[in-house]
Amino acid sequence: MKSIKTKILAAMTGVGLFSSLVIGIAGAALNFSSAESILSKSMAETAKQASSRVQTEIERYKAIASEIGCISILTDPETAEAECAEIAEERTEKYGLEICGILDMTGKDIVSGIDCSGDEFFKVSSAGDEYCSDFMAESAFGIENAVVISAPLWENGVYGSNVSGVVYMIPDNTFLNDIVSNINVGEGGTAYLLSSDGLTIAFHDPEVVGRENAQESAKTDPSYKKLAEVEAKMCAGKTGFDQYEYNGNLELVAYAPVADTPGWSIGVNVVRDEFMGGTYTSLLISLVIMAVTCVLAAVTALIFANKIANPIVSCSERIVRLSEGDLTSNVPSVNSRDETRKLADATSTVVTQLNSIFKDIERILEEISNGNLAVNSMENQQYYVGDYRQLIEYIERIKERLSETMYQINTAGEQVSVGADQVSLSAQALSQGATEQASSIEELAATIELIANQIKENASQAENASRKTNAAGSEMQNAISCMEDLVSAMNDISRSSDETKKIIKTIEDIAFQTNILSLNAAVEAARAGVAGKGFAVVADEVRNLAGKSAEAAQNTTALIESTVATIEKGTSLVDEVADKMSAVSVAANAVADINEKISEASRSTADSITQITTGVEQISEVVQSNSATAEESAAASEELSGQANMLKDLISQFRFDTKD
Repeated sequence: MKSIKTKILAAMTGVGLFSSLVIGIAGAALNFSSAESILSKSMAETAKQASSRVQTEIERYKAIASEIGCISILTDPETAEAECAEIAEERTEKYGLEICGILDMTGKDIVSGIDCSGDEFFKVSSAGDEYCSDFMAESAFGIENAVVISAPLWENGVYGSNVSGVVYMIPDNTFLNDIVSNINVGEGGTAYLLSSDGLTIAFHDPEVVGRENAQESAKTDPSYKKLAEVEAKMCAGKTGFDQYEYNGNLELVAYAPVADTPGWSIGVNVVRDEFMGGTYTSLLISLVIMAVTCVLAAVTALIFANKIANPIVSCSERIVRLSEGDLTSNVPSVNSRDETRKLADATSTVVTQLNSIFKDIERILEEISNGNLAVNSMENQQYYVGDYRQLIEYIERIKERLSETMYQINTAGEQVSVGADQVSLSAQALSQGATEQASSIEELAATIELIANQIKENASQAENASRKTNAAGSEMQNAISCMEDLVSAMNDISRSSDETKKIIKTIEDIAFQTNILSLNAAVEAARAGVAGKGFAVVADEVRNLAGKSAEAAQNTTALIESTVATIEKGTSLVDEVADKMSAVSVAANAVADINEKISEASRSTADSITQITTGVEQISEVVQSNSATAEESAAASEELSGQANMLKDLISQFRFDTKD
């Protein structure tokens, strides 16, 4: 546990340290933030100026190409190729170009004959616009790190008239490097130019140009990851300020897109430590000042802590001894005139007062412990001042209440002794009755259990009968279904017999007609004489056949009518049997319902008997418990009587302070 001196020292030192830290950190943070803000704004402005410078240089070369495109003699058909080549050569030397050429409208160089019809610069400029190509590490003209600038060749040298060809040129392949090399930020700051796909196209180190691409390198080398993320923003045409780690140094970069180019972006980077050196020095000075301030705060705090804490420590040590029961040791004296002097005097008063109070309480409790409840507890009440007054009043109340209570206990003990004897006699009688009642309950429980078993057996038999009746009813339903199918079949046979009658009637009609035809044939044969004898024989045979068919039809009709009558009689009997079986099925279902109700009633009765059995068992347990309780009560009553006599003997040892 920390002492008050330590707390005061820690508090004052902490305040000094905290103040120094706040001031130092705030100053360093403001200095750092200001330096970084100035640096970021300066670099961002430098990046924009560098971008504008590159754009201006590109526009200058476009202006040169446009100027060449307005030379009228280049479009004159009478101008010789040698003269055109001389003009191109003169412009090449004048402006420090790598190459300068003129293309006709088919895309061929009028001097060298190179075909450029498929190149983008020819397509754009032949349509009437100036053009700057993207960076080409290898060009078709055999020039490395080339950028092609082109412009339309105007007819008769009139700008905006018809396009007669294309003027193209390639500036010195170091012109971009020269631009970025002249951009300096501090001692180690550099600038570089990126193409739209992230390739470095201008840098103060020519060996890097056309070879380094951080986004591609990051795919195999994780150290390029942060740089690749920054350059991805540059390739996206964004303007900003960022930082990344490269070759163990934390570098800051500001970047901006280059207008009127194929997605180029320029970046200006510096090593962060180079520009933040002053800030770091300021931080170091702040730390030194904070350390000195902390030392001064600690020394000052120690001096004041000793003056304040030493008297308090002395008083606290005396109060600790007081809390441990020391009421006699001296209280330390303090000579100061502040609150510590009041603290020492109050400590002395508390110790003296508590000593007097505890001695008086010791006197009172000693008399009470000797059985003297009539002791005078208010004899030294002058010691109890303020809130201590309640202490002596509570002791007085305790003494009076204890005396009154002990007196009442003495009186009640005598009454308890008498009542205990009566309770003992009643408990013994109750125990005997409870024992007889428990025996009767056990016999009743056995009888109820026998009845329950018989009812369960009846319920089981009723359920069995119900299941068999339900099975018979199910079979009866199947038989009724078969009878219905049989009646349907008989009806189908009856309908078929009616159809057969119709067929036989048709056969009789045919036989009758055949007989008439045979008669007509016989008459005609008689008229024919000898020539019709053969036909008469045939007619006679046909008549005989018709007679036999008619006779067979009559016999079949009689047989079918007899069959139909028999079927109708059988159908009537089947319907009657079906009605009887339906009635039997209804009766069987009624019997099954009755058996089900009997079974349900038996189960309900069995459940009721089970509940009664459970209740009887519970009553039996309660009776047995009551019997045991009665026996215990009898024993307790005898014990209570003995304890009452003992209590009376104990109470007689006290002297009571009664108001009588």
